[in-house]
Amino acid sequence: MTLLRAAARTMLASYFVASGVKALRDPAALVPAAEPVADKIVPLVKQYAPDQVSSFIPTDTATLVRVDGALQIVGGLALATGKGRRLGSWLLATSLIPNTIAKHPFWSKTDPEEKAADRSAFLKNISLLGGVLIATGDTEGKPSLAWRAQKGGHQIAKKTSKASNELAKKAEQLTGGGNSFADEALAGGAALLTTVVASSRKARKEATKQFHRAQEIAAEQAKEAQKATQKAAKQAKKDAPKQLKAAKKLATERAIEARAYAAEKAKEAQKIAAAQAKEAKKQGAKIRKNIERGEN
Repeated sequence: MTLLRAAARTMLASYFVASGVKALRDPAALVPAAEPVADKIVPLVKQYAPDQVSSFIPTDTATLVRVDGALQIVGGLALATGKGRRLGSWLLATSLIPNTIAKHPFWSKTDPEEKAADRSAFLKNISLLGGVLIATGDTEGKPSLAWRAQKGGHQIAKKTSKASNELAKKAEQLTGGGNSFADEALAGGAALLTTVVASSRKARKEATKQFHRAQEIAAEQAKEAQKATQKAAKQAKKDAPKQLKAAKKLATERAIEARAYAAEKAKEAQKIAAAQAKEAKKQGAKIRKNIERGEN
């Protein structure tokens, strides 16, 4: 931003900042002039604005004056500092129109002096409106988007024309000056270049479309995976008491089987011990008998 631009913007913004500060400090002084305009504009805005927006629009004239003053301060500071200058200029232009109509309605005055004073102030505000409208389009010497788009179109047309001329010259050299073949080559070259440009645009558009579609599919899959995880966790929590009960039942059955097996083995051991004791008793009786006979 040049020094001249900085000074001009600051001078232009000074009026709006001072007016905004005055509106915030003493809105009551501006209410009588603003009330007739507010009574006409606010109902129309509420009627056509979306419900989400209309519910936030104040109906109190003093509040509207304060809001307008805040817009003037914000827009003036943005214009003076150069940060958000174009948006700030639009805010100032939007604020200036109802202010001018409310404060200086010279057409409704009957006194010649008052009418002349209001007309002069009205024209002054119109001049300020012209200044902020110029500021909305100021790019600080940089090419605007419209200019760059137009230049890009001219460059494409120039390159297309150059390529077509080269094709025509080559065709003329090959045919020895045959105009029919050269014209066909020229038309074919132009059509080819046009197709290439259109195809590249179509490819970029299709790639962007596929990228957005991939994002949507990924989001849907993530949502489905989250639902499946929550469902599995819920089912696991629901099945946990059943699984615990089944585990306890199985443990009880295994304990009963173990006790039965132990009892069976103890019974078998008792039988073996009784048989061995019987056999030992039998052998002892036989030995005693042999001793009595004198055989041992």
